[in-house]
Amino acid sequence: MSKLLTKCMSQYYGVVGKRDYIILNGQRIPYWEFLDELPSGWLSSLAYQLEVLPNELIIWDCGAWSYRTEEAPVLFGKPLTSQIALELYLQKARHGDILIAPDHMLIESLGELSPRRKFNRISAQEFISICPDKFHPMAVVHGVSLDEKLSYAEWVYDLGYKYISLGGLAGRATVKRENIEFVCEVREQFPDVWLHVLGLSSPDYAYHWQRIGIDSFDGSSHFKKAFTAGIFFTEDKGQLIKHQASRPGEEIICPLCDCRACSVLREHEIDTRTYGISANNMGRAAHNQNMLMRAHKWVMSPIIVLVSCVGEKASIPMPAKDLYRSTWFRKARRYAESIGDDWFILSAKHGLLDKDKIIEPYNQTMNDKCKNERMAWGNLVSLQLRDAAPHNARIVVLAGKHYRGFLDFQYEAPLRGLGIGQQLQWFDEQAEYKQLRFAI
Repeated sequence: MSKLLTKCMSQYYGVVGKRDYIILNGQRIPYWEFLDELPSGWLSSLAYQLEVLPNELIIWDCGAWSYRTEEAPVLFGKPLTSQIALELYLQKARHGDILIAPDHMLIESLGELSPRRKFNRISAQEFISICPDKFHPMAVVHGVSLDEKLSYAEWVYDLGYKYISLGGLAGRATVKRENIEFVCEVREQFPDVWLHVLGLSSPDYAYHWQRIGIDSFDGSSHFKKAFTAGIFFTEDKGQLIKHQASRPGEEIICPLCDCRACSVLREHEIDTRTYGISANNMGRAAHNQNMLMRAHKWVMSPIIVLVSCVGEKASIPMPAKDLYRSTWFRKARRYAESIGDDWFILSAKHGLLDKDKIIEPYNQTMNDKCKNERMAWGNLVSLQLRDAAPHNARIVVLAGKHYRGFLDFQYEAPLRGLGIGQQLQWFDEQAEYKQLRFAI
């Protein structure tokens, strides 16, 4: 019936460090045991020297951030080479893990970049030749310009890398348009590689990664905010709202939370809403990750928009999206196309109608139907939608109560309570995609 959304969800990889545990009853409990659900995998650095590993797939990096100010990569006081990195990876990595070729960040403020560029190229060439088949070698793309980044991505692709990560973006996280356009360009040029974005995992970035078709991404800002600033997140329809944790003795102002981290730790009289004690801080970090993943689930779910039919129609058969001619429908269609991954028409005659289906003009509205007919229509739409929409889709309905009132599935109704004039004004306010929350 429709062009189904069949693409896979982008995978979020949590960042795990060497002290990611909470001590309860004298035992070290890994912090991931306090998560509502586990991420798709993890990213960890050789610099962390983990004692306990999560069971999921891990992307291992060489710790480039830890030696970013050094002229040449140094790890544990020794020069880093591809061979040394591989030996260290082999002590921890498991079959199927992704291993990042040693790289050096291109930071212009630190001086001449030629030695760093040379190291990256030599390392990428060496590492792919020695990495065992049971692992997946990954190269990091760096560059100070879009052209350099794209050129380097093409070079490592030609070397044979099928796993590529994009680095140097997290430090410029506020430059969203530039970052997203670069990632989109790489995805378009290299559609068959596993593409990972390093260090950008906020909900608004996750929204775009999903729609661009990024395979995976990671980030640790939720941890840093929990420890360095005492930030406690709450989540509301894909938005992370910041609250300030309280110091010992201060009144607690953060709302009570039901996530696994908060619930379990409360039983041990540990309050993640307070700041300064290690267990509280680590618990808050786990709480923040729970909120982040809840936000991811919201923003990364496909959006299906249902637009009601109208009485004003063309006089000849044509695709349904062009048949309806009213100002209201044109504006509703524009909104549906701007936010939706797909959209359909709620037709009084056809039920859920594929926008591209060619149909004859008809003269039938929901106002003409009795209650039983409306109920039968609602059941038909529910069955049609079950076949047409992904199971995790968010459904947005742009329709009056005579249409909405007989739908028996969960949906959002942004026009609820608005008169026709107010609805037209609302569409105008939403008309430019740049005005939407997740616009770049």
